[in-house]
Amino acid sequence: MKRMIGVTLVGMMAVLVSGVTAPGAATLETLQSSAYDNRGLVKQYQADLDISKEQVREARGEFFPSLDLGYTLNRLNHDTAVDENRKNDTFTGGASWNVFAGFKDYYNLKAAETLTHASGFRLDSVRQDISLRVALDYLSVYQAMANLKVSENEVKLYEDRLKQVRLKVKVGVLKKTDLLKIKVEMDNALQNRRRTEADVAASVNLLAFDTGTRVAREELDFSLFDQLPDRGEYPAYEKLLLENRSELNALRRSLMASGMRVAASKASLYPRADLNMSYASHTRDDFFADGFENSDDEVRCQAVISMNLFDGMKKYARTSQARLEQKKIGFEITELEEALKTELKNTLLNLDVAFDNLAVAKAGTAEAKENLRVTDLGFSQGIGTSSDVLDAIFNLSRARFNLINAYKEVFENNFRLKRLVESF
Repeated sequence: MKRMIGVTLVGMMAVLVSGVTAPGAATLETLQSSAYDNRGLVKQYQADLDISKEQVREARGEFFPSLDLGYTLNRLNHDTAVDENRKNDTFTGGASWNVFAGFKDYYNLKAAETLTHASGFRLDSVRQDISLRVALDYLSVYQAMANLKVSENEVKLYEDRLKQVRLKVKVGVLKKTDLLKIKVEMDNALQNRRRTEADVAASVNLLAFDTGTRVAREELDFSLFDQLPDRGEYPAYEKLLLENRSELNALRRSLMASGMRVAASKASLYPRADLNMSYASHTRDDFFADGFENSDDEVRCQAVISMNLFDGMKKYARTSQARLEQKKIGFEITELEEALKTELKNTLLNLDVAFDNLAVAKAGTAEAKENLRVTDLGFSQGIGTSSDVLDAIFNLSRARFNLINAYKEVFENNFRLKRLVESF
């Protein structure tokens, strides 16, 4: 039975928007792809991801030795007491390598890699937000074009009845006031049609802005709306929500990174081991002369082990801060999970209401059409009034608008559900 109702509703909507949904290349997927390529917000988060990758490369550099070259030129007013000539210069070269730093370098690298994954999830979240925005714009264009078709049909109904009333006024069956009543309502319908035409143009402009590309309504393909979406159950959607939601996954990666920062903060509790090698050449008197006389060379190799015994408890404060940051992120994850679950429940509730309203709107449209047919028949036989005809036309248009709005609510809640579980 539900399947039959769904097929009937889709057929009625196809009638309402017939002639305005010409197939074209601009599907919802292509519009969303254009938005990904053109929106500055996506590029902003892509830049954040690229920065995170560079931070990983920077952290990896701590595992390599450091090489340095230096040159110093001195000019003094007299020789010094430590046997330094008034004119001298020094060339130096050195290499240093940290052998052990309490695993700080290792944990910092792992934290940077984990935060890169978090940046990727934040980029995915922005893409999903843009997908939802484009989908809602796309649906607004569809609704506006369907409303325009209803407004055009309403004007045509008034025009047809106006012709009938004019003939009856001429033969004296009806009064001129009956003609004026229909004329007033038709003028109002013409104004509504102009407003719906403006709504179509405005919704197309908004879609063009959000996709960052030129959009022509004749190129839009609305075949997506040929079939009603499926209705799922909460447990399945909750599982997808907790697994797929990018904001949650980004926070989970941040939580992992904070744990690694806790481990890295403990590095100052361990000794530090470094290897150093340096070469220095000291030249006196003649700078860049024919010969480098009185030159002294020095090669030095060092193995240094050091450990801080007390720094005013700063090392313990850093570890405590890292642990508190870890707890804070954990609380944030719990809060976000509960908020998203509540939003999921409400969205599914709204979707159920939208399906019920759609069934009611379908029945109301069929009843309004039959009411107009019966009223027209009575009016042609002289047992109905022009006011009855006007009321019947108004009720039919209202029923059709309600059907379009109910249809739009079904797909709007379905799009919001897709965003919640990130299935765009």
